[in-house]
Amino acid sequence: MRLFARKPLPVELSFSTCGKILIDGLRFSFSIESSGRESSKGLCVSFSGEAIDSGEVTLSELEYLENKGGKVISRKVDMPLVTKNDGKRIYQAKLKSIYISDASKRIADGQTIEDALSSIISRDIRFKVTPHYHGDGEPEVMLNVYPYENALTGSCTQWLKVTSDQDWFEHNLK
Repeated sequence: MRLFARKPLPVELSFSTCGKILIDGLRFSFSIESSGRESSKGLCVSFSGEAIDSGEVTLSELEYLENKGGKVISRKVDMPLVTKNDGKRIYQAKLKSIYISDASKRIADGQTIEDALSSIISRDIRFKVTPHYHGDGEPEVMLNVYPYENALTGSCTQWLKVTSDQDWFEHNLK
């Protein structure tokens, strides 16, 4: 009898890369990785916030890149503007066919650093979306990615600013 049996990991996601600003007309990329156990039930990507609800910020289709057997496959999916129960509108893409890998099986004993990094990168799921915004300020939108199997505690969330200044990096990173 084991007194301290290991609890199985929940299905959980985390951002592996994610910028801080969405720039009008320029592709915004982010990627997620599993930080828990595997799941074949898929995930959901959503963008929300007052600027989305008011129509001030719009988004075009979502593209995601998956690594299947060493080959990167690009897929474009609609990300419709949906109305939630509270009446607010959000962009939401339901990706039920995406497989979430098991985080505990990423790095094998005796694996070289190069192979371990390759293994980690190959299990990332990368996304791209193009924002559209023509205002003067920098409103915030919330990016949320959650697995269907554990939506409440398995999600990863990031608040992002939006700008119409296509030279934002030049103007702000001196």
